[in-house]
Amino acid sequence: MAVAADVATVTWASPEDAEAMRLVATRLKSAHPAADPATVDALVAGAYAELRDAKVRAFIPILTERRARALLELPPPGTRPGPAG
Repeated sequence: MAVAADVATVTWASPEDAEAMRLVATRLKSAHPAADPATVDALVAGAYAELRDAKVRAFIPILTERRARALLELPPPGTRPGPAG
């Protein structure tokens, strides 16, 4: 899902979207300081791309943040969670 992009270089649908995505990326970088900033940018850009043409624009920032956050919180590839209990 991640794309090679930086939130500063993506072509956004509007200046408002650009600012909102910069804020989303900043929040996620603060919440996940161990994550590579370029990875966070790529996840935000990729999540935004999935929603870019949505008719209801007001929800794009929160949905983008939720999608990118969910991807950041996935276990690393090749690892499996241990048995519960």
